[in-house]
Amino acid sequence: MSQALITPFTLRGAAGKLAAWEAAPPAGAEHRGTALLVPGFTGSKEDFEAMLPLLADAGYRAVAYDQRGQWESEGPDEVSGYTMADFVGDLHGVVDQISPDEPVHLVGHSFGGYVSRVAVIERPARFRTFTLLASGPSSVEDINFPPPQLVAQMVEAGGQETIWQQMSAVMAQADQQPSPERMEFLRERILRTKQANIIGILTCMAEPPVKDPATLRDSGVPLLVAYGDTNDLWAPEVHAEFAKQLHARTAVYPGSGHVPNEDVPDRVCADLVTFWKERA
Repeated sequence: MSQALITPFTLRGAAGKLAAWEAAPPAGAEHRGTALLVPGFTGSKEDFEAMLPLLADAGYRAVAYDQRGQWESEGPDEVSGYTMADFVGDLHGVVDQISPDEPVHLVGHSFGGYVSRVAVIERPARFRTFTLLASGPSSVEDINFPPPQLVAQMVEAGGQETIWQQMSAVMAQADQQPSPERMEFLRERILRTKQANIIGILTCMAEPPVKDPATLRDSGVPLLVAYGDTNDLWAPEVHAEFAKQLHARTAVYPGSGHVPNEDVPDRVCADLVTFWKERA
């Protein structure tokens, strides 16, 4: 069992405070670098709760944060404050705060991978490696997800509760019923996430985050595509083809779905550490 502790701290975002967690390597351990983990749509830093201590044990300072308007982070009330440029700008600012002198290992889960790939293209020198974790090419034609514009209209009409009802139904159909405590947290997190954040992200998702994979491939940053194989959102074949287009390494988690970071965190961390040691 990991001995590393998770410590809450606060980062500066362009629209207010960003809530963050970090886990540091044990005293006396070799410090191998800094890793930044970015959550996806309706997510938060808690999505990496099991991973942060494991990465710290491996010698990495591991940091995760709530994106603007998510869960415990501040953000504007207007949808106009949640463009891709806004999310990417926050990510660049976070990197500069947590590792001003050295590039970081970047991990983007789902929509966090959308934001992260744009950031890598814009400032490749700031990243030692980049991992797309359960983050496919887009949310347009290659994903098992309702059209983002339609979901946005539903949220505008019914609020955050609409998203919670959809998530609850999906978990029930997949026979993935978390504990009552976990369900309570998931519901509270969605209700406390700003509606403008949810609609803003859905608006971002209506377009591919990067139209030409070659742009990311040619950044020079070593790439890993990691995913589960149960076809929760993107079919395994979609991830595999995307990795091929990117000339990226792959890591596959049989029996896991869209959240291998929660399903098999030890295996994800082991693959990350191996990738980081070999490619950085």
